Amino acid sequence: MTILTQTSSTLGSNPLSSMQIDHVCLNVPNYEETLQWYQEKLDATIEREWTVDVFPDLKLAYLSVYGFHIEIIGSTQSQSGMPIATNLGEGLRTTGIGHFCFRVRDVDAVLAELNRRGVKTFLELGSYPDAGIRLCMIQDNNGNLIEFVTPL
Repeated sequence: MTILTQTSSTLGSNPLSSMQIDHVCLNVPNYEETLQWYQEKLDATIEREWTVDVFPDLKLAYLSVYGFHIEIIGSTQSQSGMPIATNLGEGLRTTGIGHFCFRVRDVDAVLAELNRRGVKTFLELGSYPDAGIRLCMIQDNNGNLIEFVTPL
């Protein structure tokens, strides 16, 4: 039996080994409202806004949330998308990107601050020893689930 192991020399020759998450994209029906929500609630800054000549109905922006990048795409045409989850079970059973997550130093303090800013809690704070984390979830102004997690 041959056991294959990856060494630094095989990783270096693998072009996939340089992959890193660059951004998450959210297609939204309310571009300006969404930019404002992320700026007010999550301290996002707009890095760049642009349009694409071949898609005149689209507006695009890159937001930065403490180094995490979110691309917002708004359209003046009607859109269909994933259903908005009313509970965690629905959110976990929906196809597509179910949520994105921010790792934070103190999830309790983060949720308290978000609640102070008027953001409702979607999933209450809880500790999950099997996963080694404490987490909570919120929804953005379009119903997208956002998780906040602190390692235990």
